[in-house]
Amino acid sequence: MNSLNNLLNKQKLYKHIVKCVGIYLLLSFSACFMEVFRKLNFGYADYKYLIWNLFLAWIPLIISIAIGYIYTFHKQSIFRKVYLLFLGLIWVVVYPNCPYIIIDFIHLSGIKYYISNIGYTMNFIIWYDFIMISLFILTGFLIGFISLYMIQTLLTDKYNKWIGRIFVVSVLFLSSYGIYLGRFIRWNSWDIVFKPKILINSILNNSNKYAVDFTISFGLFLILIYFALNYLTKMNEYKIIFHKYAEK
Repeated sequence: MNSLNNLLNKQKLYKHIVKCVGIYLLLSFSACFMEVFRKLNFGYADYKYLIWNLFLAWIPLIISIAIGYIYTFHKQSIFRKVYLLFLGLIWVVVYPNCPYIIIDFIHLSGIKYYISNIGYTMNFIIWYDFIMISLFILTGFLIGFISLYMIQTLLTDKYNKWIGRIFVVSVLFLSSYGIYLGRFIRWNSWDIVFKPKILINSILNNSNKYAVDFTISFGLFLILIYFALNYLTKMNEYKIIFHKYAEK
């Protein structure tokens, strides 16, 4: 009976994950549709980087789902450990692409929303671009949150909640430094594999006060946002408590 209950709980868990993936696929396709619609109806604008960055944000989520599946359904063995370690290392390398997408908000700064002596513009395409860019960014960022939350949940189950929290903080600070390398030094995740020596030399040559300040400040920002979203996942507990007392 216990084995059957465990199997049913596992299946229920993955049905929920499939629903989450479906929702974010819908958001992703909606954002891409907006980009295509803009190009066809309002003229060309170079927003291909948004599609690429959103695609990169999906990779960590796919890997985290694979990790969760192996951890949940595969029996313990040396091969299971090797698979989890291998996928975990890849995940750590590519995860910074998720929070990196939030940097794309800087592209909104060049749009003139307010004109002196006139007020806020009523040019529809400007506000259309605002919605489209925001949809890309928020979708990618939330995909990253789900991916990290899944890995944290796995580590909490395997070890304890503090290991999970320490892992989250470490990954977000590493991601912040990865964002610095990507935005300012123009390195990519895959350069770790294809250009490791050049990348290491570049990191050593660009270790300066600005890199430290950016990594700490942006890392703290990511941590605050992550734990704020993390507590939203506990709202289901509030619903249970609310119904319990409401019945009285």
